[in-house]
Formats: sequence, C-alpha cells, structure tokens
Amino acid sequence: MRKPILTGAESFEKIIEGNYFYIDKTLFIKELLENKGDVTLITRPRRFGKTLNMSMLQHFFDMNKDGKSLFGGLKIMEYKDIVENHLNKYPVVSFTLKNVNFSTYEQSIEKIKSIVSSIYQEKLYLFERNGLNEFKKKKFYRYCSEETTEAELQDALLFLTECLYTYHKKRVIVLLDEYDRPIDSAYMKGYYTDMIGFMRGFMGNVFKTNNYLEFGVLTGVQRISKESLISEFNNPLVCGITDKLFASCFGFTENEVKEACQMYGLGDNFEEVEKSYNGYRFGGQAIYNPWSIVGFLKENECKDFWANTGSMDILSDIFFKGSPALKDDIAALLTDKPIKMKYVEHIKYPISYKNDNIFWSMLLNAGYIKPCAGATEKRFYAELVNLEVKNVLSDCIEYWFDTQENQTPKVIQQFVNCLLNGDKEGVSETLNKDLLNNPSCHDFKEENSYHMFIFGILLAVSADYVVYSNPESGKGRSDCLIKPKDKEKYAVVVEFKHCRDELVFSSDKNASSSTKPARSTAKINEILKKEAQIGLKQIEDKVYIHNLKKEGYTKIYKYGIAFYKKTCVVEMEISG
Repeated sequence: MRKPILTGAESFEKIIEGNYFYIDKTLFIKELLENKGDVTLITRPRRFGKTLNMSMLQHFFDMNKDGKSLFGGLKIMEYKDIVENHLNKYPVVSFTLKNVNFSTYEQSIEKIKSIVSSIYQEKLYLFERNGLNEFKKKKFYRYCSEETTEAELQDALLFLTECLYTYHKKRVIVLLDEYDRPIDSAYMKGYYTDMIGFMRGFMGNVFKTNNYLEFGVLTGVQRISKESLISEFNNPLVCGITDKLFASCFGFTENEVKEACQMYGLGDNFEEVEKSYNGYRFGGQAIYNPWSIVGFLKENECKDFWANTGSMDILSDIFFKGSPALKDDIAALLTDKPIKMKYVEHIKYPISYKNDNIFWSMLLNAGYIKPCAGATEKRFYAELVNLEVKNVLSDCIEYWFDTQENQTPKVIQQFVNCLLNGDKEGVSETLNKDLLNNPSCHDFKEENSYHMFIFGILLAVSADYVVYSNPESGKGRSDCLIKPKDKEKYAVVVEFKHCRDELVFSSDKNASSSTKPARSTAKINEILKKEAQIGLKQIEDKVYIHNLKKEGYTKIYKYGIAFYKKTCVVEMEISG
C-alpha cells in the first residue's frame, strides 16, 4: 500500500504517527552509539535529512518521549540491548540554529535568545516541580523570559544541562542542528568576528569539559576549522562527506530509491531519476538527494526541487568577489569541463578566495560538485553532481549576469544571433565594439580563459541548442561546440586563439621588454587575422566536425577567433 507523501516534514514523530512515506534510517542510532565521540559533528549538504535524523535521535533517547510507540517495527528495535539500555533513558536538549540568518549581529543574538527561551520553556517541569533552588529558579526564569545578558546567553546550554542533571541524576544528550548557519550567515553579512566570538562561548561552554554531558551531536554543512571553533569542544569526532562513517544514514541509497520508485509505480522512470538526482558520494557510496526524490515521488515529474530550498550565498558571494579565473572555472563546470582541486577538510573563516581549494571544498561540502570517477587522493578532478545541480548553478550565474549595471546579457544575445546565423561581420562588430570593450565584461587573459564567456552563450541559446566546452572530436578537442536540437539548423564550431604580448610587440632584440614599442593597430590586426586563420585550419586539420557529421549535421559554421586584450579578428568558413 502506498503511503501518503509529506514534503518538507522534519518531525520524526509527525511522519511516523501520520503513517507517511519514510525510508528507515534508524540504524543511524546504532552506528552512532558504536562510534560516537564526546561530541560528534556530521556535515552534509542542505536537505539531506539532517534535521529529521536529529528529531529521530531526540525521540529515541529523550526520557520525556514515548519511543516504543514510534519505533515499533523499525530496524533499531531488532537490537534488544540498545533498546533496553538507551530507549528514552536520557534527558535531552535538542534545537536547531538554521533560522539564525539576519542582517545584523544584534538581530541574530535576539533570535538565539528566543530559541534558548523555547528550549527552557520545554523544561519548565524543572522549575515547577521544585527541582531547582531559589537562585537557579531566578536564573532559569531569566532564560525563559529572554532577559539575559549576552554573557549569560553564552552559558545557557551549560546551565540547562546542570539543571537537568541535578533533577534527573542522569547526564544529558545535547543535539544541535545546523550549528554553522549563524557563522556562515555572519560571514556573508559582515559581522563574522562578533558571531564567532559569541559562538565559541555558546557552544564551547556546553561541549568542552562539561561533567553534565553524556554526549553531543551536531550537524551542519561546513566543517569549520578547529582553530575557529571546534578546538573548544572536548574529544570531537568529525565526519564529513568523504568519511565512511554514517555514509548511508543521510540521503537515499540507490536500492532505496529503486524500491521507492517501484512502490509508487515509477520504476520505469529510474533512468531519468538517476540522471537528475544521483551523483552524490558520501564515504564512497552513491547517494541520492532525498528532498528531490520525495518531490519526484509526489509529483511524478523530474524538476529542480532542491533549487528553492535554501540560500545560495556562497555562489553569489564568489561571483561578486572572486577572480575572473575562478569564475571561469565555475562556468567551465557548466560546460562539462572538470576542475582540479585539493580537498580542504576544515574551512577557516574569513574565506580567502585567493585559495581556490577552499572554495571548491565548500562547494563539495554543500553538494554542488563531486570527485570524478576514480578519484582516490586528496587532490583530484571534480565535476557537477547532476543535472539538477547544473540547473541550480545556471540560475545563480544568470542572476549574477542580470544584476550587472550594463547590458551584457543583451549584447551576448546579439553576439549569439550573429554567431548562429553565420554573420561574421556581426560577430566581429559585437565583440570589438561591445563585449570586449565593456569594462564589466569578462576580459580574456589567456587562451583557456573564456568559459564565463561561453556560459553567456549557453544562457542565450539553452532552449534550442546544447553548448560544449572542449568536446572531444576527430583528432582533438575544439574550444566550443554549439549543437542545435533541430539538425536542419547550423551547428557551430569555434576555435579561440590568444595572442600574447611577445607576438604584438616589436621584435627589436636590442630593446628591453619594458621599452619595446607596440606594433601599430593595423599590424596587430594582421597578426590576429593570421591567428584566426590558424584556428580555422586547426578545425579542418583535426577534423573537429567529424562527430557532427556522424550525428547527421550537414550545415556547420566554423569560426576562428583571435583576440589580444580588447581587440579580436573573426574568420569563418561554412561546411556543407
């Protein structure tokens, strides 16, 4: 029998009691008990079931919950010793910081006060049943009424564990979901220093040398460096997406997805599901995005469900602050060209975009990219995870284009129209007069520095064409290939040539590099024309149109485009 599907649910109790669709992840409890540290930090991309799993832990361990009625029939109940020794045996403090996302430090602190107040009000029985002395009652009341100072707020969790231990004579489990959200938000909004100082005390006080703590579990997206935060914890166990521990506990395995598709009569759609939502690898295991799978099962359609579920601040930030080379690499990913990276396990704020590996590691943790097949070392090639992520990234870059004050997108559209219609003069004019001389347009600095430019083309033609960067064909790889979905239309092959300074300066061997006079504009154009013709000859000699011909394309525009700084020359031939 098909169970109803509840999208967006993060309450384990609500899902089980409502008999909604649920893939059993209760063995996470067993794996945690067998491997936990005093504090266990688990990082996964957003919408991979972190909050739901934390809710599950709360209902299993919390002595104020009725776990037997919720966990009956689930896998963890097969382990009698675990059930006997741990089911509803502990006082538990469980909360999330995922909504601490404000423009100012003061607003964030007020939100954390409100969260702490809610936690304390859940434990009012301590206050009402005379479990506290008068001094502690007054302090407890201040936390409930949000009347604490910032210094007192840093002690809130430590004091609550003390109160719980005093009352129950049992050490306390603390579950903190999305621990890194306030820190990431503070960095993006410009108050990181204040927030990291507060969080060191707020988290460090409860997770370091706390005699009232049984153990703690934290979840988040990024592994913030030990120097920034985690050094404040006692004996932390940190498990990220590259670690085997807990690999299948967050997200759906391939077998789980296949079974779910069969259950809802969608088994024939698995190939499409795999293309759209597969590609994540946690600890070497293939994992599917659970949010998207649930959306697909409910709507019976592959859509970009993940795109609208959270912030893309990290991507927006890089497009406004990152170097042209880094933006080039991002656009290269969209044209199916992998990037080379070294994985940085712990992210240290403030982020330096001069270190590309930190940015790529953040994207890997956030679920945008994955190691290419066969990657085993810390340094490897990475690519976009799947089609859904590619669409998310495309939307982000399109937003960046649209926020520019100039009319770059409109100019690119004009350029594309000329390119697709074989208008050589129009291509040259648009490039020379508009694109290459637009101060905010991407500046070509190297021959391989054009991926952002190619992405502009991709945005303009994505409805009717497919754009490839460095596709293999014939005896090599062309720079750019544009294939129409309608084979009656012209395909386009482009070869870029970049002229370096030594080509356009005087060859006077007696002059120093700093005093060599520049060649005239006419001479530069003559050199560029030769280079563009070399590009055309390369297309011919290396048979770049071979695959197009093989696929049934009979009409092809071939372009050689040579550029030097803000000047370019275009040569074109027609095949077929």
